[in-house]
Amino acid sequence: MDTQAPSPSLNAHIETPADLGPYGQTRVVQILLPSTASFSLSSRSQRRVVSASAACSDETSYIRTSIASASSLFFSKLRRYPRSFLWRVLENHKVLELRSADLSKDEREKHEASVILQLSFPSTIRRDGIAFADNGEDILSVFVLTKSNDLFTLRIRTNIFCDVAASEEDPERWCKTFKPSSFTLSTPHRLVAGSPEQLIITLSDGRLLRLNRHPDQDGSTWKELAYNDGGWSTSLRGLVRWQGSNTVRYNGEVLDHNTAIAAEFSPSRKHLLTICANHTLKIWNLEKGVSVFGMDLLGQDRRPEDIQRLMLDAGNSAILRVFEAEGAFEGDEYYAMTYTPHAGGQYKIWAVRDADHGKSGVRFLYSEDILRPPDPDPHPDSKAIWKMADFRIGGGYEGSGMQLWVLLKSNKRYKIYSLKFDLKYLPRAWNNRWTSTTQRRSEKGLLPQPLPSDARDVPDLWLEYLQYPGRYPPAVLETALSMYYTARKPFDGIDARGSLENRLRVAIASQVASRKINFDEENGTQFAQYRSLIQQEWSLLFQEIQDLERLRYQVLSLAFDDQCNMPWTVSTGGCAAIRECTRLEAISYNESAVIEDSIDLIATRSIENVSGRKPKLPHELAVLVEALGAFRETLSPFFLDNCQNWLSYELWQEPLQTVGERIKKYYDNCNFFGEIAQSASDEWKTALGPTGSFRGLSTDYFLDIIAEMPSVMASESSGVTFTRFGLTVLVEGARGMIDLHAQILLDLLVLVVFVEVEVRGEGKSLPNLDTNAVFMALLEQLKHYELMKWLAKRILNKEAQPLKVIGDDSPSGANTTVLETFFAADVKPQLVEGRSQSASLSDTIQDLLMWTIGGNDKSITIDQVLVNIQCNLLKAGNIQLASEFLSFQPYTPWAMYIRGRLFLSRNEATEAALCFEKAAYKLASQPSLDYNARSAGYLSPTEAAHFSQGLPFYYTHVHQLFQTTSYPSYAVHFAQLALQFTTRSPSIEPPTTLLTSLFQSSLETSDFETAYTALIQLPQDDQTNLLPTMLKSLLAWPNGPNRLLNLPWPPHLHRQIDRYLANEDRYEAKTSLKSALPPERQRKILAAWRLERGDFRGAAAVLYSQLQITQKASQKSSGLPRFRLGAGDENEMGGRALDEAYLSVINLMACVNDEQDPGNNEDGINSQHGGSWLLSSSQGAKRRLVTISDMRKDWQRELDRRSAVEAGRYGFGLGDGDEMELG
Repeated sequence: MDTQAPSPSLNAHIETPADLGPYGQTRVVQILLPSTASFSLSSRSQRRVVSASAACSDETSYIRTSIASASSLFFSKLRRYPRSFLWRVLENHKVLELRSADLSKDEREKHEASVILQLSFPSTIRRDGIAFADNGEDILSVFVLTKSNDLFTLRIRTNIFCDVAASEEDPERWCKTFKPSSFTLSTPHRLVAGSPEQLIITLSDGRLLRLNRHPDQDGSTWKELAYNDGGWSTSLRGLVRWQGSNTVRYNGEVLDHNTAIAAEFSPSRKHLLTICANHTLKIWNLEKGVSVFGMDLLGQDRRPEDIQRLMLDAGNSAILRVFEAEGAFEGDEYYAMTYTPHAGGQYKIWAVRDADHGKSGVRFLYSEDILRPPDPDPHPDSKAIWKMADFRIGGGYEGSGMQLWVLLKSNKRYKIYSLKFDLKYLPRAWNNRWTSTTQRRSEKGLLPQPLPSDARDVPDLWLEYLQYPGRYPPAVLETALSMYYTARKPFDGIDARGSLENRLRVAIASQVASRKINFDEENGTQFAQYRSLIQQEWSLLFQEIQDLERLRYQVLSLAFDDQCNMPWTVSTGGCAAIRECTRLEAISYNESAVIEDSIDLIATRSIENVSGRKPKLPHELAVLVEALGAFRETLSPFFLDNCQNWLSYELWQEPLQTVGERIKKYYDNCNFFGEIAQSASDEWKTALGPTGSFRGLSTDYFLDIIAEMPSVMASESSGVTFTRFGLTVLVEGARGMIDLHAQILLDLLVLVVFVEVEVRGEGKSLPNLDTNAVFMALLEQLKHYELMKWLAKRILNKEAQPLKVIGDDSPSGANTTVLETFFAADVKPQLVEGRSQSASLSDTIQDLLMWTIGGNDKSITIDQVLVNIQCNLLKAGNIQLASEFLSFQPYTPWAMYIRGRLFLSRNEATEAALCFEKAAYKLASQPSLDYNARSAGYLSPTEAAHFSQGLPFYYTHVHQLFQTTSYPSYAVHFAQLALQFTTRSPSIEPPTTLLTSLFQSSLETSDFETAYTALIQLPQDDQTNLLPTMLKSLLAWPNGPNRLLNLPWPPHLHRQIDRYLANEDRYEAKTSLKSALPPERQRKILAAWRLERGDFRGAAAVLYSQLQITQKASQKSSGLPRFRLGAGDENEMGGRALDEAYLSVINLMACVNDEQDPGNNEDGINSQHGGSWLLSSSQGAKRRLVTISDMRKDWQRELDRRSAVEAGRYGFGLGDGDEMELG
């Protein structure tokens, strides 16, 4: 076999990071565990619950609180939730953090494991001093060794991760400590758990310490058994520390060359396999306590002087893995895979039939073959040194379909490789079936560069980049901002309680303001210099962010979930799922030559080709995609930005031109001619060489790439749902796939436009390319992906109401993207028999992309999807995002109606009314649809019932909307429209409710004619009830009395109006309506009302009452009722007013028809032959008859009195009617 290391180049997998939050209702439970030291101040445990970690002030504190020194994943063997746990060591090796890391759960599980547990130990946790086990119960057993030589046994109930209240249990009940006596002679090196009742601790002197306890014991006591190879020399090493040539220093301690640096239990737990520092594999019989097998890792005989040269790194324990493969080779019980960095680095497979028989029971598989790890950099001139950091093996059945995952590191760089193989044919697959994993999380996109055409400010560009969902955690941004503060002069006026966005803006603006900027007397401040300074400061802040970000992505270990066949990478800042690439991802992330050589490693196409033609092979499509990417690198950011901006215009505006004209317009608007140089065109032509250059392009190339994008989704429910943690992985994977597909589509669009205008425009033939059809197909797909991009990067406002709840206590609407809240929560994980979760995750991500555009229902159009999203935003109360999403809305009647609802929510009534009117005819007349469902519940069933029932019902609904939002003028308008179309159908009576609403809205706008029209169409009982309200409004209006008199009131309302005006004070007491009119004006209105109706006697009665009041007022103003000082004071005493009152009453009494019945008048009006008369009804006085002659006599006496006064004859009035005349 070739001794060279394999050099895989096919990227078949991709990392998808998980967001560790905090999100939703995440709570961090911090528990200080009790100390065993008698002098310790923390002998009692302490507990507190916090929402999230506080921001750090510098890099050191950030590393301490957020960067793990050790971390991995533990997967329980049970199928209960939670069963996957991410553990991290923080705070200078003193805090162990535990959290659930399950991607999915049974859909019947209502609780969400969102609680993070942080256990603070009184002493430093030893490296390799953490082990996990479970015993089939809902208890997670955690074992921790500290440098104080305490063994902590933690029996944590898994419900603590679902319910904060469960953490209130006294830790002393589930946390026990034990100090093994063996630690007095030697120090522990590594802890391994076989079960909750059996532990193995490798000791620095080469011995093994076995700890056993009964299942009923709580971990405060363990039975100790120490094993060694036997002999007096090994016993002596237990008492005396040898520090000769056969020892190694590690982490400040001296290790014997027999110290086991890696250890794993056999599947039966009867044996323990170890790799010692002296390059030896040993197998121990745990019942007998003896080593039954020992051999060099390469199977060679070693001399004692070779031991020091072959010493292994004591810090790398990931060099031994034990696995089962029943049926692979008859008679084998289990297998072990080991790795040695010596001899160029080699793996060995050990088949164990009967370990107790020594070398006769253990053998090498493929001893003649050299199994080297892949070489990430096979170039001879490369100086990079790569080390194997971890590997995992699992999966398969009877030795077939197995997977080997290898992690290689070189300083801060790392590469992940995988191999799928059958154990029987491993050497055959070793050299040519390796694949690698691409790390999308390192692709942060182009940094913000302010362009002359960009209307946005530099801070807006940077904030959009930094706060893009999933790109940088808030803790990184907060810490970087704090470091930026510290490195510069502190700024005044920055509110620490403000939002992160505002504080970033203020920090940069304050620093720029402190810089000196040159001024130009003519142009003022040099804007270009100012903008450049802002860009510089943001770039400096970004450097701080990048420094912290690099700390997060230092990979610590690999993990593999055997139940799901799911690999993970675990880093200092979190973890990432490794999923299979889709076909289009494989085409995009690999060179065409590599794909052609590894065509059998790429997933087969999952859809049928119904066109009858032979589809292009993946490597053929890769040629085009590769050429597009290379050409994009030659284009300026300004041109790319133009292409994106004009694309948005092209996608969401109503087309008014032919396809050819649209292509030419896009070409001109983006300035293809000025931006694409001839050299770039030639390079593009060369890159397309394998396809036959431009002339070789065909429609099939474009359509086949489009066909590689998701087109169907799983139709059957899997019975499980994503957890909140799993949703972050799903959405992050979708975000990466959306960006990739959108970029490919845009590149293809640029190619089509260029070829159509510049190649075909020059008269060159393109016989196989239908640019018009391809252009429209690309635009249709770009609509989908531009929509997905918007959904994936827009975060719902905190104040918006969430639409869904995942679990009992984890609302998905808080601090999540629109994509996650409205779509991802509905997608179920795919679980296919025999298919790994790594592949199923990619399938589910494609399901999510399909679900955003309607799923498998081909009757759902993109326009319906867009309106449905808008309805969801409005239902959530997120007006800001709904306004931003307005640019995506089509111009269909249904979309126009929802557009009107948005305008109404923004208090833009005029625009809303126009939208409602434009949508009226179609929504009122088209076949009945379930608008409650189409609006995602935004329209209530009652509102939805007004559609498809004709214009009267539709306009009634719109009228109610404006009435509810307090826009009475528009409410009147649409109520009138509803009535207008109602009256066109003689069989339909105007609805009372609508008339009543129209009446009330008209009064609010003082449109009394419309209110009157609505009132008289109501039933008489309703007229009677509503009339006082209208009269009240009329009388309060400046010109209201005139309108009252001019309206043609029906006769049956005359008496009610008269009574209202005559007895308003009394009526007000009953109805709680109060008038602003003075009494004198009220009486004049009543008299005018009666006069207008020909009721002269009634009018006379009212004016006679006013005459009496005027007389009394005149008497009070004089002080002495009958004492007159002279004619000059006549006006002051009310003489002219009295004259007018007398004349009005006398004239009205003269007009009275004597034949009218005097007995039916309640106002004291009566008549008598020979002259009209009336009954005085002044308050506080006796009723008496007053005739017209009496009135004339009274007026004559008043005139005589004035004449006497003018002649100087006046008297002193005594106030009781007696007078004493003088003169």
